[in-house]
Amino acid sequence: MPPTNTSVAYALDIADQRHWTRRPPDRPDARLRHLLHTQAAHLLAPRLLAHPQALTRWADGETNDLTDTHATLIEHEIYRTWQPQVRSRAHQQILKHDGCVTVQLHARFSFTTSSGEFHDPRLRRLTEDLPLLHARRLFDARHHDAAEEDLRCILADGIGEAYFFRVLPPDQQQAAVTLTDLHAIQFHY
Repeated sequence: MPPTNTSVAYALDIADQRHWTRRPPDRPDARLRHLLHTQAAHLLAPRLLAHPQALTRWADGETNDLTDTHATLIEHEIYRTWQPQVRSRAHQQILKHDGCVTVQLHARFSFTTSSGEFHDPRLRRLTEDLPLLHARRLFDARHHDAAEEDLRCILADGIGEAYFFRVLPPDQQQAAVTLTDLHAIQFHY
């Protein structure tokens, strides 16, 4: 599992690349040309923490002042937007055929019950199949560009049902799970 990925959204985007029918451009200037073809520079610039003029300059091949941070943000953006119809079809097929959405993560959790909130100091390494309902909610939220915090809440609910509460009778499943510290995450489907 890549230790540097702590974003649920990016982990979903990385998992989606297994379903692409063709690869996105590799070079930052080619990636930017594609992104600028689908989005206006003034709308894309805030996502990449750059000025619209810089994006246009970089897309034209003048990448002397392109930082590693900007290159990484461009990569994340191309992964987020590449082949949305292919991604949507793959998600529909997975859900339609009760496909397995497996999450592997390294994180800390807290629990809220009727008697209060409890923080578990342990850093857990878990690999779990998400329940179909939570996988659907996660895919839907990602398609609507939900905030990272919303994606983490959906994931925590799914992990709660799949791991923490699977042995409890339904009348005792009144706790809520929260992802308090995510060190690494990866999806497989």
